Amino acid sequence: MMSEQDQSAWAITELKKLKNDDNDAILTGIMKVIADQQAEIESLRGSMEGQLWSPNSWKKDQDEQHGK
Repeated sequence: MMSEQDQSAWAITELKKLKNDDNDAILTGIMKVIADQQAEIESLRGSMEGQLWSPNSWKKDQDEQHGK
């Protein structure tokens, strides 16, 4: 199974093969959306991992949930 990054790279590569003068702008736009979405996914994943594995954040969240 391909990773998300591999899937995005594969999709962009395949779209480049389909580009011609008639659809260049459309496919370029689609490739940009795919690349932007992948960057956003990676950014969110990094942010979430930082929050999930931070003992201080976890304790603070637990205290807030239990009214401490």
